[in-house]
Amino acid sequence: MFRQVIRLLCCSVVVVTFCEIALSDDDTNIGRDAFESACSGCHSHKLVVPRAMSRTQMAELPPEKIFKAQKEGLMLIQAAGLNEIEKRALAIYVSKIPWGTVREKKAAEKLSQCDTSPPLAADALEKPHWSGWGLDLDNTHFQPADRARLDIDDLENLELKWAFGYPGATTVTTQPAVAGGRIYLGGPNGGIYALDSKTGCAHWKFETGGAVRGAILITQFEDGRFVLFAGDREAMFYAIDANTGEMLWKDKADDHKWALITASPALYGGIVYVGLSSFEELAGGSDVYECCTFRGNVVAYVAATGKRLWKSSTIVEPLEKTRQLANGTQLWGPSGAAVWSQPTIDPKAGVLYVTTGDSYSAPAAATSDSVLAMDLKTGKIKWHVQTYAGDAFTTACALPDADPAQKEGCGPDVDYGSSAILRTLPDGRRILLAGQKSGVMHALDPDKRGEIIWQKQLSPGGVLGGIEWGFAADDKYVYVPISDVWESSSAPGQAGGVYALNFADGREIWNTPAAKPDCLERAGCNAGQPAAATLIPGVLFSGSMDGHMRAYDPGTGKVIWDVDTKRDYTTVNGVPGTGGAIKGAGVTVVDGWLYFGSGYGLWGLPGNVFLAYGPK
Repeated sequence: MFRQVIRLLCCSVVVVTFCEIALSDDDTNIGRDAFESACSGCHSHKLVVPRAMSRTQMAELPPEKIFKAQKEGLMLIQAAGLNEIEKRALAIYVSKIPWGTVREKKAAEKLSQCDTSPPLAADALEKPHWSGWGLDLDNTHFQPADRARLDIDDLENLELKWAFGYPGATTVTTQPAVAGGRIYLGGPNGGIYALDSKTGCAHWKFETGGAVRGAILITQFEDGRFVLFAGDREAMFYAIDANTGEMLWKDKADDHKWALITASPALYGGIVYVGLSSFEELAGGSDVYECCTFRGNVVAYVAATGKRLWKSSTIVEPLEKTRQLANGTQLWGPSGAAVWSQPTIDPKAGVLYVTTGDSYSAPAAATSDSVLAMDLKTGKIKWHVQTYAGDAFTTACALPDADPAQKEGCGPDVDYGSSAILRTLPDGRRILLAGQKSGVMHALDPDKRGEIIWQKQLSPGGVLGGIEWGFAADDKYVYVPISDVWESSSAPGQAGGVYALNFADGREIWNTPAAKPDCLERAGCNAGQPAAATLIPGVLFSGSMDGHMRAYDPGTGKVIWDVDTKRDYTTVNGVPGTGGAIKGAGVTVVDGWLYFGSGYGLWGLPGNVFLAYGPK
């Protein structure tokens, strides 16, 4: 009877506050029933569905975050059959954190404003700085010595200088830009912050429509203005004045419901290029969703004005109806082939290289799980190489009770999350390196339409396996962290590790296995190393799902520095801070300082901090 009264009362806006208190204090049955009907197929106590959190991991999330995911986030379709009270009760039932404990966004954020905010010096980009993801057109993720100003002997003298907390967040994965004494951070709740790089005080904050995950790029226009470029998870792309935080222009890069920007932009010749990805792979797990219609794209803009020059799809075949589910839901294809990472620019060939994700529907597109060469001027695909065929995947592929038509043609989900790296051999020949979640490093000849030079299997690979978010290279070797977070062939303490290969022939130089995690008793702790690697002369950095950031000797693979980030922090903006797993972006190294985020709540150890290490 009590539940019936609550349901009736909750129809009235007047008593919303009472309803929240009553549900959180007395009635867990509504939440339990809602969870069993809408969520238990993927989020059971046993982790059986790829890309789904376990109940134990979900319990670490604030209930507000779980509620929001049902109302407007990733679980929108799955929770479509629940009313608002059931969604709220479900969130309270699943989370072990009381409602209202963790506040999100503006309500909990008290930025410490800098005393002064002088404009960037005219030569800010001539001094040590960091811009974008790959740091150069080749996407090497290599910071040269004159910008890094850090070597192996400096590591033991580093200490934590400040920490910045994101309110209500459980994941921090953005690569910042650094220039002229400022650091520009994207927020997992949305927004871009301009902070002092040495103290963490705030110059300004720009509000975005969605979370910012891709790296932020900074450049200087001919008229002297410093401009930031960044995309968000609402598929909006922005140009922002780096001094004032004023928006110069923006564009909705794709109107698809599930489209988002995770790729970092690339800039060349006054044109900025950005790739489009989506979460339709998750929506496809629902039998009431017409899956799938999203296609990966690259968009080219005039950097100064935002004028769109071209938008080119990664799939050339027309979108068509394919088959129907037993309940009449129409399916579509070919779809997918998302672009998750920064394009690699090749001025000599007049192309940009993008790596693509899997398809969302069978038959899989011929350009999914591929390396594509697109014309810089038109976006036309000049050639492509598919390195894994038939990889069509949505979350329905892992659901035992999914409609057979949803499971038709399911692949292993071994797409590309990392950018390709372009290198030149001593004899002048060029090589394009592409690392895949299949665990294979591919070496292609960019001057022979992607002809395979060599391939090397570094790990078993899989859904969260192989080479995930990025690797790094110098002029002779490529350094490759391994994820394998969930793979059945790797026990929790045995995933991960780092390889060094001679990129001329793929020969292994060294292989350092992952360190045994010191937190295996905690859900989400793992030895996998899916985060991007960062290379400076004499030091290679690679973060781990166990919360450690480690530095390796690139000549031997020996671990030469290790910091455990999974602890509580006092932050410069007053937000309670906690470190966790490290996934996504790598370390940013500028002028003797290190910057990186800690926390990955989706399949790892949650956390909400961005950390700055400097000399003692």
